[in-house]
Amino acid sequence: MSIPSTLPPTTALGDGIVQIRLPMSGNPMRYINGYLLEDEGGLTLIDCGWKADDVRTALEDGLAANGFALRDVRRLVVTHFHFDHYGLAGELLAAGVPELGMHPMDWRVLQMRAAAPDDDRLADAWLERNGLTVEIPPGEDEQYDRYDLVAPTRLLEDGDRVGRLRALWTPGHSPGHLCFVDTVSGRTFTGDHVLDPVTPHVGLWHDRGRDPLGDYVASLRAVGALETTGVLPAHGEAFPDLARRVAELLAHEAAREAQVIEALATGHTTGAEVAGALRWRRRGDRFDQLTAGHQQFAVAETLAHLEHLRSQGIAVRNDRVTPIRWELRPESDRAHILPA
Repeated sequence: MSIPSTLPPTTALGDGIVQIRLPMSGNPMRYINGYLLEDEGGLTLIDCGWKADDVRTALEDGLAANGFALRDVRRLVVTHFHFDHYGLAGELLAAGVPELGMHPMDWRVLQMRAAAPDDDRLADAWLERNGLTVEIPPGEDEQYDRYDLVAPTRLLEDGDRVGRLRALWTPGHSPGHLCFVDTVSGRTFTGDHVLDPVTPHVGLWHDRGRDPLGDYVASLRAVGALETTGVLPAHGEAFPDLARRVAELLAHEAAREAQVIEALATGHTTGAEVAGALRWRRRGDRFDQLTAGHQQFAVAETLAHLEHLRSQGIAVRNDRVTPIRWELRPESDRAHILPA
């Protein structure tokens, strides 16, 4: 798969913003957006695609088509650490881009992965503890390694200014996900936090005491309250109504939570069993119709819902058995758990 032929390689969006579509060959998402912004301090690039020759070429061609070269890029900021957003960063800094910004929590994740090269096996073991054992076909997950580890020159916290941008910490899809509010145009760069029509993945891939879905819902509400003139997502095309899309995503999460509760109520007790009781993708595939890799994502997403239910006092988790068992807490007990 490549960028749809109906879309140009770049689009000038006004207000000194250029959208460069960077290919994601072999991935259903097809492309990721790199956004160039002009300001007094030079060019800022938001997200850079994964490490691949065709991505580097597309970026340099997109710069040239708008009268720039790589040497004109003053800073790169990444919305989060995932390979399709951060992957080319090492090459770009080596080529002379002087600044790289990201949130400290995502930089910490990258450092932990570098220190523990068996991180994927740990995630697999966690999913096995929750009832899923699959064999990933050779080559299916190669794209996840398309990055070089390179340290940020600046760690960006919530509210920090980067040129004309204001950083907004929006954890959920990743622990350190950042959106960026453009103070010139009033638009919001939402990374993978708010996409349309795709629903961002929020998964629990390790047992680290986090509630990523709770983080995601809270930061969705914060973003939905922004006054903005439009949305510039990392995948797909610009759209105007942020509040409308946030409301749809919140409704989706609430509906999914109800489905998970129903699955628990009807006797499904492991993460894999609950995932198997749900429908997946927008077309409503059964769990057994998913590839092995997508089954892992489905169970990780289900576990995020189960952990969120546990944080609300609605579900309980039994770690003393293998696989881990989940069940609904009796309603009479929930009032003692939930805040008044």
